[in-house]
Amino acid sequence: MMRRSRKQRPPVTGARKGVTVVEVIVAMMVLTFGLLGMAGFSMTLTKQFKSSAKQETAALMVQSRIDSIASIRCQNLAPSGTQYGTLVMLDVTEKWRIEDGNDIKVLTDTVTFKPRVTPLVYRSVIPCRD
Repeated sequence: MMRRSRKQRPPVTGARKGVTVVEVIVAMMVLTFGLLGMAGFSMTLTKQFKSSAKQETAALMVQSRIDSIASIRCQNLAPSGTQYGTLVMLDVTEKWRIEDGNDIKVLTDTVTFKPRVTPLVYRSVIPCRD
């Protein structure tokens, strides 16, 4: 009697379970760099928000100064000549100068605050309506 020969099956290579140590280390490094990048971005945003709050205060101060100067009659401003002033509010320094022109008032308003290095300079020409 002849025996049938059995064919040998190749070993079954099933799906691998789990991850290797190298894969875990690479994943941790990618996650670490991502978190560090987010932390740096968060610090930058915080600085920008603080600076924008001071810039908003500066803009409000200048707008208030323009409104108050516009309300002064040119006749009342002319005898006093050029006027100067300084105001500090919420770590924002405003220096203003009013010059009387020919039927105009010229307001130069300079605002400084940290961390901004160069001052913001606003110049307004206000017509006289006396």
